Amino acid sequence: MAAQQERSDGHAVAPFSTSSLLPIENVWLQETTERLRSHPTAWEGYQRAGLVTSDEVSMLRQAEQAGQSGDMARVCEQGGAYAALYVKLLGKLSRVETIQTVLILTDDLVQAAPDRLAWLLAAEPLPPLRKLLDSDDSFVSLKAAQFITLCLSALVAEGEALPLDMALAVIDYIKKALAPLIQGEEASDIAEGHAVPMALCIASEILRTARGRTSIWAKDMEMREAGEADAALIPQLLGVLRKTSAGANANAGSTTLPQLHYQALFCLWLLTFDQAAAHGLDLYFGAAPVLVQVAQKALKHKVVRMVLAIWRNMLVAAEAENATRLLGAKVLPLCATLEERRYPDKEMQDDLGYIAAVLQRHLDQMSSYEQYRSELYSGRLSFDNPAHALEDFWRENAEKLTEDHDRDLQQLVRLLQSKDADPTTLAAACVDVGHFVQHMDGGRRRADALGAKTATMQLVEHADANVQYHALQTLARLVSTSWR
Repeated sequence: MAAQQERSDGHAVAPFSTSSLLPIENVWLQETTERLRSHPTAWEGYQRAGLVTSDEVSMLRQAEQAGQSGDMARVCEQGGAYAALYVKLLGKLSRVETIQTVLILTDDLVQAAPDRLAWLLAAEPLPPLRKLLDSDDSFVSLKAAQFITLCLSALVAEGEALPLDMALAVIDYIKKALAPLIQGEEASDIAEGHAVPMALCIASEILRTARGRTSIWAKDMEMREAGEADAALIPQLLGVLRKTSAGANANAGSTTLPQLHYQALFCLWLLTFDQAAAHGLDLYFGAAPVLVQVAQKALKHKVVRMVLAIWRNMLVAAEAENATRLLGAKVLPLCATLEERRYPDKEMQDDLGYIAAVLQRHLDQMSSYEQYRSELYSGRLSFDNPAHALEDFWRENAEKLTEDHDRDLQQLVRLLQSKDADPTTLAAACVDVGHFVQHMDGGRRRADALGAKTATMQLVEHADANVQYHALQTLARLVSTSWR
């Protein structure tokens, strides 16, 4: 469950948790739990090994029976003692099957008395749970992540600072769980497939807190600056959104792709309540084109609603810069298309109207080069923009690409070199480099110094015929001595 606060303008802001339990409901998780319950644990053997006392064996037997029957009253009467016993065992045990049983018993206790999570917190569960995050067993690692996040939420609700090391450890687990889907691999077992939606659920719980949002954004920026952006959380969430093939569903257990998209978008939406994250989400991670693709193909109204909510937060945080970037990503024509669908959701219609009005106002104030520049930095070029074909445009504006130490020219060459760019973007980038070389004194030398010739030569062998054609045309200009 979640409650929502309101901004001064009456719109919802990031929800905060009102439940101490994470809303993880999954058929695989339930079936696995029931299967594990059917195998009794030989606690007497652990007693002989000195790991538990005879009284503790009696407690464990009683807890197992209570979990199967659903009558947890007697266990709850000794809730503190049970929580301390479970945490002690999680720190001592090494056998996976027994750890699984203790985690199920812990879950029974917390489910029976969610308002008394103090029992678990008093037993200091975070160190042993942190160790279990690294387990090779999917059930163990998932339940450990769930309990750690549950404890973190409770601590924050009590006004304590978020234990950052634990939060980041859970985020590392989440990224590991998402990896098979992102990388297009088959999940190695059923559990890994089902871990994806549950990992997204856990991520959203951490992102509900202001400290969680700030910390995750700072960590992702740190990884980006270190050249490790692909391993950061935001690119992982965007990777989930890029998955549109039928094969992606196979790696996601029984969860449908629209639901995975919604969960990933919900995480990004929560993140955009951090001012710095809302400002830099597209600037540093190129989120806008991905969101456009999701909204264009979405069949579920809740998915489109979440995309619009993210864009609104981005515009509220940094209107001028993000408006330019959203215009470049072709958000304005998409808004016109979405308006024709006449969604019944009033708040969604309000967000759509706000976004369209802001973008139209900025578009009206932009010169033709500013419009081209916004498209350039969106990372996606389209021949729908006449600038790519107009000689007059390049005659007037080619020199502007060299301003600020060739900043815009560098971006154009980066698109030419991109391994992820679509064929239309690559073809248009080739055309633009050719125009630049033709109309800028010393243009061939400048472009070549940035690697344009090498990138264009590689595109001559591209699989797309249109890219090949335009690459050959541009290469002729780059190697010809007749061009300046």
